[in-house]
Amino acid sequence: MNAKAVPVLMYHHVAPRPGLVTVKPQTFAAHMERLARAGYTTLTADRFLAWMQGRVDVPHKSVLVTFDDGYLDNYVHAYPTLKRFGLHAVVFLVTGWIGDGPVRPNADGNEDLPDLPSHKACKQAIAEDRADDAMLRWSEIELMESDGTIEFHSHTHTHVRWDELHANASTRLDALRHDLAQSRDTLRQRLGRESRHLCWPWGHYDTGYQTLAREFGFDAQYTVERGLNLPGDDPLHIKRIDTKERPAGWLARQLFTYRSPRLGRTYLALRGR
Repeated sequence: MNAKAVPVLMYHHVAPRPGLVTVKPQTFAAHMERLARAGYTTLTADRFLAWMQGRVDVPHKSVLVTFDDGYLDNYVHAYPTLKRFGLHAVVFLVTGWIGDGPVRPNADGNEDLPDLPSHKACKQAIAEDRADDAMLRWSEIELMESDGTIEFHSHTHTHVRWDELHANASTRLDALRHDLAQSRDTLRQRLGRESRHLCWPWGHYDTGYQTLAREFGFDAQYTVERGLNLPGDDPLHIKRIDTKERPAGWLARQLFTYRSPRLGRTYLALRGR
């Protein structure tokens, strides 16, 4: 049986410190174990896009697992868990926040793990030019890509709100054009390939942003809007499910709902969406 709808999960942090966009390592492990035991196929970004465009079929229990920003805890905790269960994920990187350095320990058999700041502390570290305390390194990214567990795409280069920085529309688009070029070129230079996938910071975009990003080859653009993804839908408006510090049973119910067009539409109507 082929998928009629594919849910896209959105994570940020997998870390012990609680927070609005953080799930604990134990919770994330329970989520991934539920996916694996239920027989879900975790898609690559390109296969998901091909499915949306009607070019391929995917199994009826398919899901795309995504992370935003590229925090260090994605390597320390999420990566070993995904690898243990044989699952695949996508990380949207803010390329301007990623630096160099040796690979650090992760939870795969290591006891002396790096300190993982809270989301608020991560933002402070980035603002104080200490992004390496909070974010992935290129060495870690290359390691995770090398075994096929995690792939990396664009979350822009600077993660800013261009509408708040530039009142003039032309200036705003020029700034966005420069940012997208930096992100695309950095990913190509570091990972040796072009990325077709872009996640908008804070889910903020407009048609001008989308058109410009498409010109850069970003054929798939991801939002923070909850909803269904169906074959033939606009890939410039991909919807995602925001995961929280909730049990695996909650996640299973979300996936069951959002891989059924009928149930998904009914649920969204009841929620007023």
